[in-house]
Amino acid sequence: MGFKGYIQVYTGDGKGKTTAAVGLTIRALGAGLKVAFLQFFKDGTTSEVKILKTLPNLYYQHYGQKGFVSDITPELKEIIQKGWEEAKRLVFSKEYNIIVLDEFTLALNWGLVEKEEVLQVLKNKPEEVEIVITGRKAPEDLLSLAHLVTEMKKIKHYYDQGVLDRLGIER
Repeated sequence: MGFKGYIQVYTGDGKGKTTAAVGLTIRALGAGLKVAFLQFFKDGTTSEVKILKTLPNLYYQHYGQKGFVSDITPELKEIIQKGWEEAKRLVFSKEYNIIVLDEFTLALNWGLVEKEEVLQVLKNKPEEVEIVITGRKAPEDLLSLAHLVTEMKKIKHYYDQGVLDRLGIER
């Protein structure tokens, strides 16, 4: 029997969504699967990316800009839409067993991609392709469509006491 792919969503206001997707990626690569990891809104300079880029059977791309996103510029919208076009191409190419769309819920929530188109792609994805979507505030219709949903809930975070992101922990 071949690989059957599902739709997974890691959401919530707690820390660990990207970390969970990275962990799944490493596990899949260790099992001989091929993974495409697309990061949205990020600039591709975090510590996990340095390691991911060295692993065989992994395709990595980022679609973002340096720094915290506080304003949606036409340039950023174009970058995000380019990433979505690449994601669609990868889904239907069947070249990868798993496709991770990291921080993609922001693109949905901010209207940078057409939600109905995304849902149609997910509904019509090849059966052998797994898709993992991360990000805060995943839309309800995405949650309904997903086969696995994990919510990261913040109970306490040192960021609230003024501790900034730390190398090797948050970046």
